[in-house]
Amino acid sequence: MQGEFNGLKTLIMNDTPSAYSVHCFAHQLQLTLVAVVKKHHEVDQFFDILANVLNIVGGSFECREMLRDDQTEKLEELLMLGEVHTGSGLNQELGLQRAGDTRWSSHFKTVRNFIKSFSSIIHVLEVLAKEGSNYQEKSLAKSLVDDIRSYEFVYTLYLMLKVLAITHDLNMALQRKDQDIVTAMNLVGFTKRQLQSMRDSKWDSLVKDVSLFCAKHDIVIPEMNKNYALEKSKRKISSITYSYHLRVEIFNAVIDLQLGELNSHFDEVNTDLLLGMASLSLDNSFVNYDKNRIIKLATFYQDEFSDSMLTDLSFELDNYIDYMRQGNNDFSKLKRHGDFQRHW
Repeated sequence: MQGEFNGLKTLIMNDTPSAYSVHCFAHQLQLTLVAVVKKHHEVDQFFDILANVLNIVGGSFECREMLRDDQTEKLEELLMLGEVHTGSGLNQELGLQRAGDTRWSSHFKTVRNFIKSFSSIIHVLEVLAKEGSNYQEKSLAKSLVDDIRSYEFVYTLYLMLKVLAITHDLNMALQRKDQDIVTAMNLVGFTKRQLQSMRDSKWDSLVKDVSLFCAKHDIVIPEMNKNYALEKSKRKISSITYSYHLRVEIFNAVIDLQLGELNSHFDEVNTDLLLGMASLSLDNSFVNYDKNRIIKLATFYQDEFSDSMLTDLSFELDNYIDYMRQGNNDFSKLKRHGDFQRHW
């Protein structure tokens, strides 16, 4: 995956044509967001703006200090008003780091912290727009203020927050070194269902959150009447109606792309391969053992298993699992497939 061994996959396939390759779990998940960004202009543009803001706000010690000072001042005001509470682990300083293509969780944390630090970010940019070291810095800061104080930006900001929040737990689970394949694949299925649920019924909830945020930060909220176009000529659709349909289209497209990429990287073959391997795990007295999954795994290797061998395999697996679970054999203390192979 890191490119250190060029042509390794080809060498393996030449030696064993029936071999299958499956990407690292976390790497597959990271690829889905990259694909969504590259395939959707509005999302790509959103992350460009986000990256530019993070670069300029976090680009110097003075800007970072300005951001911290403004966050501290606003926190003290909220504490005095009783709108936040103190306690261990609460109200910690919010860091802003630029998200990376190979760090899926960093996107969620960046978007989440960007929302929480929004007013302080605006403050830093407005100061730079007036007191920047040169015309270029002043002009960029002013342009970025206009960009992020738009309804379109906030809409995409919250859309990506919700999509990334759904996949965040899955990402954390997939990065664990002791990950359980069965649990990981169940989480993939759960994530797909959550995304589909959002696609089916959560658009109104997204719009409500965006509107509340815009009202809080004095951002103009456009009127969106979904029936407005029906009262006008078919040749003249208002910008308000277009805006409504465009945002619904973005909402559906982003989730559809996310689902499509998850289905692509975690397809049926990969899932069957992984669950079949998990069924062979020795952990906890073969807690994940499933004979049908193992037989299905064997069917992928037609050069290795003939029809008669598959029939025999069914009976052999019954004997095998009964013997292994007795606990009084030489294999009972083995933990991994590698231990099993060395012992054999």
